[in-house]
Amino acid sequence: QLKEQWRNDFISDFGFNPKSEDLLKYRLWREQSNFCAYSVEYLERSRLLEPGYAEIDHILPYSRSLDDSMANKALVKGVENRNKGNRTPFEYFGSDEVRWHRFEEWVKANIRNAAKRNRLLRENYNAKEEEEMKARNLNDTRYISRYLSQLLKEHIAFNNTDQKNPVLMVNGQMT
Repeated sequence: QLKEQWRNDFISDFGFNPKSEDLLKYRLWREQSNFCAYSVEYLERSRLLEPGYAEIDHILPYSRSLDDSMANKALVKGVENRNKGNRTPFEYFGSDEVRWHRFEEWVKANIRNAAKRNRLLRENYNAKEEEEMKARNLNDTRYISRYLSQLLKEHIAFNNTDQKNPVLMVNGQMT
């Protein structure tokens, strides 16, 4: 129901039905009170869908965490996303204590989701933590895949009932 409200608000603001990425940008923009999470600069609604202006960033880099959850996504200016690269926000800000402090205060005042706030403010993310998070996310994916496979077998009538396993799961990024 909340997703439908976001969609209706988007249509009201932009005048067309959004693609999923457009809706996600809009949702993050609203959740972040219209500000870039890293520069803490205002993001103009009129430019929100302009290529390269505002981008969805994985707070803990996806390649290092395999975390594609909403709690790991922020809307940032394109230039900030490119400059941050494959780093966490703390690694990105580096030794710029003034910028980190400004960012930290903004996050504490504006990000209500505790999981997202913790990711944004995380100062340590070492190789051991990366591997643990990847293992957890891969395990969750395996569990969900097995559950969905069983659900399909139980609720879909397949033509060839002699086939031992009518649902085939394959390894890969898209399960």
